[in-house]
Amino acid sequence: MSRALPILNALGCLILTGLVILQWNKERRLNTTLDEVKTELSNSIEQATTESKRGKMLDQDIAVLKESLEITQQANDATTRSLQSKETLANELESKLAAANAQLELWRTAIDTRDEKLRALNQELTATRARLDDAIAKLKASAAKE
Repeated sequence: MSRALPILNALGCLILTGLVILQWNKERRLNTTLDEVKTELSNSIEQATTESKRGKMLDQDIAVLKESLEITQQANDATTRSLQSKETLANELESKLAAANAQLELWRTAIDTRDEKLRALNQELTATRARLDDAIAKLKASAAKE
């Protein structure tokens, strides 16, 4: 039995060495997996930070777009009001122009009527002047005979 003990001891040492090597390999694989997980975690954190920053930038862009939209809407409303007031003014001016044109036609008609009367009176005056000249000539002729 005294020889069996060193053999058993050697076998035990070999088994323990094998167990240590197996444990060491397992630890190495776990460390490799742990390093990979740490790398993935680091990448995930970095990506989450990047996405968070991007989200904040998008939120800022949305806020700017909303503000721009409000300003554009206000400008559109102001332009619409201005256009409506200009349309109202144009309608008023159009009706005043129509009234002025109607008045102008009345005046033209009145002027044409007046011109016709003046022509008729001028013809009457010319005829009267001719009769007056005739009468004066007859008077002079009769005064010269006497």
